[in-house]
Amino acid sequence: MLTHEWRGIVILKGLKSPSFRRFAAVCAFVFTAVVDTSGQLRPPPSDSISSNIEDGIGQSYWGAIPPAEDSTSQIMRSQPMPVWEGMLVWPYRVITFPLKLVSLGIGESVEYLDEKKVIYKVGRLLGPREGPLGVQMQLEAGGLSGFGGGAALQHDAFLGSGNRFRLYGTTTVTGTHRASMGLRFPSGATGEFDFGVGYRQRPNARYFGLGPESAESAKSYYGQNLAWLGTSYQQRVVGNVYLGGDVLLSSVDAKDPREDYVRPITDVFPGELPLGYGSTSKGISFGAFLSHVTAVETGRPTRGGSHRIRAAYFVGDDNTEFLTYRVDLQQFLRLWYPTHVLALRVHGSWIDPVGTSDVPFQRLMTNDDPDLMRGFLDFRWRDRGMAVLSAEYRWPLWVLEKPDATGLDLYLLTDVGKVFGELSEFDFNQLTVSYGAGLRLLGSGGFVLRVEYARSSEGTVWRLRTDQIFQFARGGFFHGRDPVPTR
Repeated sequence: MLTHEWRGIVILKGLKSPSFRRFAAVCAFVFTAVVDTSGQLRPPPSDSISSNIEDGIGQSYWGAIPPAEDSTSQIMRSQPMPVWEGMLVWPYRVITFPLKLVSLGIGESVEYLDEKKVIYKVGRLLGPREGPLGVQMQLEAGGLSGFGGGAALQHDAFLGSGNRFRLYGTTTVTGTHRASMGLRFPSGATGEFDFGVGYRQRPNARYFGLGPESAESAKSYYGQNLAWLGTSYQQRVVGNVYLGGDVLLSSVDAKDPREDYVRPITDVFPGELPLGYGSTSKGISFGAFLSHVTAVETGRPTRGGSHRIRAAYFVGDDNTEFLTYRVDLQQFLRLWYPTHVLALRVHGSWIDPVGTSDVPFQRLMTNDDPDLMRGFLDFRWRDRGMAVLSAEYRWPLWVLEKPDATGLDLYLLTDVGKVFGELSEFDFNQLTVSYGAGLRLLGSGGFVLRVEYARSSEGTVWRLRTDQIFQFARGGFFHGRDPVPTR
């Protein structure tokens, strides 16, 4: 027969509250130790403290309670913070305190929207669908394109298992139109073919002059139409190392802008129009690349990276010839906390003319996707060479159920770099610096979109995009990445 004590425990166990359940478990352990099956208290063990011990701090059922000694008590103290750690941690805490307040506010707002099913509905609208066929909305605002959007349709079993097909199109209020189609086919166990064709119209491309000394006041506009057709093949050599090559046909022109742009390039640079203005540069390039990719996850990578080197030879129908060299190194590092990540990217490009031929200005390197210098206008800087260091410190504001699930990340950003016309100008003088912050929306399939605020000495730039400057090159022709200038 159960005693009154045991009936009380049974009642407590029946409660649904987790705290009551834990309390009931503790009670069950205590009564199991002191009550036998008949409900009688068990006698104390023979090796318990003798009742004739009079010195102590009190009396208990088991005997006298001994005074505090090294063998009977332990004082728990936290280890003091080393000086070197305090020198790093406390400035970090002071600087990030306002950001933590913002994070808390955004986090509470996101949780409210999640409770109202708003995030779920947006995720269904923006995120990839399940199954081989999916449609994803594309949004963009700010920067050169202005506000606009479109859609990307993708099929992951096109005419056979493992074959992928992608169709993409966007348009904006500024008259910028973009369309592309891509195909990808596996070749054996470790090879892959990519095919792509694309077109992009920009009625408001910008030109400020060449080099790091070009003046902000020299801003002018021209119209640009870009068309390309390319194919590539890559083969895994060993581990995560791939070797590949590509062939690219491209055409890019530079003409007068729309009439509503009041500063055409012909008015700002009347006596020194850049080489290639008013004409179309057509040609074919042959490239080879070596890549090493260990960060395969595109949502919240916390380790690994993407490292790529490329060289290409271009020959145009106007006898233009040049070589292009490019290095793009990306790495993701955990910092302070398991879900806090420092994303680093270093990229550099150099165009080397062959013989005495000159390079048309529309094929020179410029700060366009994905080589943005955030905080500066798109196409702000232009020359034969460019080198940029980009960094983002990311941490999750809100996640659904688990760390790598759908959620929202906040990040701080900075870009430091420059353009140059000669290799001797590749130094740390005249560096451009920008900084800011952004939000990244992540779905179950990875990255969805970003909203960025960046500032520089020349002003502030807001951007909303469905792509990112990190892990941008993945997919190449298949994803319709504009390959001109060669990137």
